[in-house]
Amino acid sequence: MTELAKTSGGNNYAGLQRKLHSFAQALDAASEALTGIHQRMKTNASLASETAQQLDEAHGDAKYVELTSNVSVLLGGAAVQARRTQTAANETASASREAATAHKQKYGRLDEIRRSRTTKTPKPGFFGE
Repeated sequence: MTELAKTSGGNNYAGLQRKLHSFAQALDAASEALTGIHQRMKTNASLASETAQQLDEAHGDAKYVELTSNVSVLLGGAAVQARRTQTAANETASASREAATAHKQKYGRLDEIRRSRTTKTPKPGFFGE
């Protein structure tokens, strides 16, 4: 999985762009992992349901049939939540990319000008409030 952006770095234009990009990549990786988790949970829920049915047909102890059936239901619910989490990760990754684009449109040119200067510029807040 991709490492999340470190917050100890600078909060200048390029630093924020890197953080937003890194955050979106980490969310993409999480989304991909959640896809696999969702599929495995869904498959396991189906297998547990089949096992409960076979156990019932074989006249197994009712408590084990019920427990196995409960496992199936709970895995199905967990699969739904994994899908919801994946959707949230996708939406957040998209929002991170949109934020990076908006930030670039608003401050990109200003950063180019600032970086192309040969003279030093005062730190933010130098001129007072």
